[in-house]
Amino acid sequence: MKITFEIKTTCSRPFHITVSEETPIFELRNIIVNEVEYYTIMMKDDVVDIFILYKNDCVSIHELSSETVKSFIDKYPDYFQKDNLSIVSNFHQLFVMDRLYLEKIQNNDEAPIYKDVIPPKEENIVKTIMTTAISMLTGTVMK
Repeated sequence: MKITFEIKTTCSRPFHITVSEETPIFELRNIIVNEVEYYTIMMKDDVVDIFILYKNDCVSIHELSSETVKSFIDKYPDYFQKDNLSIVSNFHQLFVMDRLYLEKIQNNDEAPIYKDVIPPKEENIVKTIMTTAISMLTGTVMK
């Protein structure tokens, strides 16, 4: 089965990636870091953490974790709600923390707002849905 993640960063609109549920979690993390460099103004080294918000904690996706995407999702059923009757159940949010944002928060400074970045143009929602559906069915990532 294919799983689609919506990746949320501090400096761009969310973007999506689709992987197999058998993908190792460290490989998912590497894919996200590479795509962050493609979709945002950040470089790979700017990524401090990739995480989910689970209850009152941030649960990180570790670089060296050998578990699969499926086992990670199964560990946090409240966050990754499963409803086999809905295609939406295979869409999950992951968050990326970058170095500049973290430094600002730690110093009690105002978090940066990236106004100088030209946001990507808004895509047609039908095109986005079709692209995601095709990606899920074929297993290929379409940009």
